Amino acid sequence: MTAAGSQAEKGLSTVTKKYGGIILLRPDRLTLTICDDHQHILTQVQSGALRVGDDQVANYLENMEAITTNLVGFQRVLKEYAVEPDRVALYGDLADLDPVSAQYVGDQVAVRVGLKLRWLNKNQLLAQTLSLVWPRFKHALGDQQLTGYVLSVGLESSTLAAYKNGEFVTSWDIDLGKARINHLAENLRQTTATPSDIITDFISSKLEYLVSELSGQAAPVLLVQGVETLAQRYIQEGQHFAPVDQTSFKNRYRRILTASDQYIIHQYAVDEQSVNWVLPSYLVVRQTMRLLRARRLYVTDLVQPSGLLAASADRTPVDHLVTLAADQLAARYGSDADHKEFVTAVASQLFDALAPIHRLGDHYRLLLKLACKVDDIGNFINPQGHYRHSAYIIEANPLIGISDEDNQIIAEVSRYHSSEAPEINQHHYRELSADLRLPVAQLAAILRVADSLDDSRQQKITAISLKLKDDRLLIKAKAKDDLVLEKWAFLRKNKLFTQVYGLKPVLVVKGGK
Repeated sequence: MTAAGSQAEKGLSTVTKKYGGIILLRPDRLTLTICDDHQHILTQVQSGALRVGDDQVANYLENMEAITTNLVGFQRVLKEYAVEPDRVALYGDLADLDPVSAQYVGDQVAVRVGLKLRWLNKNQLLAQTLSLVWPRFKHALGDQQLTGYVLSVGLESSTLAAYKNGEFVTSWDIDLGKARINHLAENLRQTTATPSDIITDFISSKLEYLVSELSGQAAPVLLVQGVETLAQRYIQEGQHFAPVDQTSFKNRYRRILTASDQYIIHQYAVDEQSVNWVLPSYLVVRQTMRLLRARRLYVTDLVQPSGLLAASADRTPVDHLVTLAADQLAARYGSDADHKEFVTAVASQLFDALAPIHRLGDHYRLLLKLACKVDDIGNFINPQGHYRHSAYIIEANPLIGISDEDNQIIAEVSRYHSSEAPEINQHHYRELSADLRLPVAQLAAILRVADSLDDSRQQKITAISLKLKDDRLLIKAKAKDDLVLEKWAFLRKNKLFTQVYGLKPVLVVKGGK
């Protein structure tokens, strides 16, 4: 293990402050970050390199001995800093690991070192990184309305996130990981002496489909994250961002293109495995710059452990990013914005009023809000059976910042928000894990009622108050127009609500008809 930083105090046995530790397991190494209660980093410790796989970069099962040894070493460091076991969190980057293997790895870690491993998918890791990187980047440049892109170069894939006027717009997952590209290069070296041209064409083919989605105008800013050799060269000590002169970048790229591995290891301080990822990283950055016609290029050294650290202190920035992503997905598929906001507000009100009955926490409240925003996107394909179309669009476009399970919940709640009900003869509902079936039904029941109250899409109801009385839920609505259609939809859709909550919803209208 290697440590970046030093122990801040001597005689740690007398420390009275409470410190926390975050461990991140990635396909190529483990990182331990120890921080104080103000989220100031005291030290970071990295393991040696883990061997990345060829077919799958997440080679955790084959690296289990090394993973265990490093975790035991991390536990000694945590003990030196008097970090209590309940203040240690271990996260794992799922990358391309399949669910069964992930379960095996988590079980072995628990048995061998007594730590619970919580897996994060690429969308969760990206959201936690972006929620930290972009606000700091805007602040560093002094431009709160900054427009541009963040390119995060990973091992298995890369992501490109777009921002406009300071806010997140969308992101694309691109099948261009530096380890993946290197694996392609190794195969090509057996058939051609100069694979770089073919790799360049391969990268372009993966990026070209974005052209139609981008504006065609030159990008004001491209910020690159995940390319350590760039960060080491341009970022000064104590800083996290630096401009990269594009001429300088092109010269470095040309040198790397023809340099030997030994030269790169010596010049760029990389190990024998990651030396293979230097050229692929530069190729991805170079081709992305060309596609976006980036006017300014910046690099950051902020990585996932820093994002996890920030998220552990305050999830608000991540949740804000998730909500923006849902709004942007809804806008992309032409959802009625006013209807979406009405349903979201009413559903949230219903969720809060029913809290003593459903006993679901704030996270499920967030999932309900997200489902309210995207439940109608299937209309883009066909209004007939739109709820089914909504579900598979959500499955195919997982929201940034949430787990695969959470995305599944949102898809299923959207599926059952209209005509179909979550019943055991519905194969999608039947295939849900047993512990998710009730929450899906509870959220879908709320969404159905909220959606019915704006069936005309005209927001005739201007205010709602709720009251639980015996076996009834009284919904008192103040309306500016007649609610004939809403009353009909309310009666048609509230059967599920009664089945799930054991309450009969009653609509009482003030004003209107």
